[in-house]
Amino acid sequence: MQAPVDSLVLTDVNIERILESGEVSPRLDHIDFSIAPSEWVNIVGTNGSGKSTLARLLAGLTIDGVHGSWNRGFAGNRPMPYVMQSPDSQLFAETPRQEVRFALEWQGIEADEIIQRTELVLEHTGLLAIADVPWNRLSGGQRQLAAVAAATAASAPLIVFDEATSMLDDQSCAEVMRLASALHLQGTAVVWVTQRLQELGGGSRVVAMREGHIVFDGLGRHFLYGAHEEALHLNPFTPCQACGLRLPYLPALALELGRQGKLARPYPETAAEWEQVLARL
Repeated sequence: MQAPVDSLVLTDVNIERILESGEVSPRLDHIDFSIAPSEWVNIVGTNGSGKSTLARLLAGLTIDGVHGSWNRGFAGNRPMPYVMQSPDSQLFAETPRQEVRFALEWQGIEADEIIQRTELVLEHTGLLAIADVPWNRLSGGQRQLAAVAAATAASAPLIVFDEATSMLDDQSCAEVMRLASALHLQGTAVVWVTQRLQELGGGSRVVAMREGHIVFDGLGRHFLYGAHEEALHLNPFTPCQACGLRLPYLPALALELGRQGKLARPYPETAAEWEQVLARL
């Protein structure tokens, strides 16, 4: 299907790296990819699969040795907000309030608007009460929320979360996901890089990477379960397993129950659906 004309599009993009042995290995191997305005795309893969390299490229960050062509479309030519795994790698100021102000100044927001917008962002992200507390007195989750607050302050058309929840507890993960979802509802395109497969929605778009290649681009339910039950009799591995990732517990349970003839497609996705299934077993 052809991408909308204002999509961000990568065409035949290739990035190589030289290993210690002197061999050349692809970081990205002739990638074709597009993301439309307001779209949510999950990017998954094992360590070294190329997912973070692709995410950095989508954010517009500089990477040496890129070959191919691209059109940044709705994302424009400026770098987009990029939230990393470790908040300490991207915090520049000394407190959450200063960090948000710094982000707005960097985006060229008018000075008289910065103060008002800073307070709104801190309130929306639940950081107002700790806005002036230095980093060494905040938890990792609070520092990550501050990084997210700074990244979202300027209302950019695209934001990239690169395993932003991987080092957080469940409560902090849920808060970061809530903020990302709120941005998405407001029209921001979201690139969500993760190895936490329980974060994937069945109807969401999933792009799976392996050895610099895109090996799957489709719905989350098809990634976890395969598109058709019959195909699993010929190939027992779902697209998730084929790219080297381990199925979460509930999808693995659903597939096993399906093989035993105790559960039919469509498999449950929500907690309420699982409650109904388990009550029948």
